[in-house]
Amino acid sequence: MKNLKYSIVLLLSFIAYSGVSTAAFSEEENSQLASINQKSSGEIKAALDNLNKSVDAQINNNQDHKSLILELKKSWGEMIDKKCQLETIDSKGTDAETAEVSNCLVRSYQEEMKYFDAMLP
Repeated sequence: MKNLKYSIVLLLSFIAYSGVSTAAFSEEENSQLASINQKSSGEIKAALDNLNKSVDAQINNNQDHKSLILELKKSWGEMIDKKCQLETIDSKGTDAETAEVSNCLVRSYQEEMKYFDAMLP
């Protein structure tokens, strides 16, 4: 849940920053950027929802290991947050920042979901 909150806060911060930094763009360009940001937000939410379903399924299949699974999810989420910060450091403050962070988060959540989906019951 902490990762979801962090991801949403991070994305909203980027969207807000994008709105301020795009003042020099035309209205059409600003609209396109807002559309891209909205799509990115939806992709992050969908990837996180799918990940959470995979984690929940593993918890249901492995009740004895629930605490370990939740600890792993928490650790993995912290790693993803740091990884995406590092991977997108070159785009910091640019219009590409939101898209790059979103892509990193989606890709990372999907990788984590594949891990949990492949876990033995």
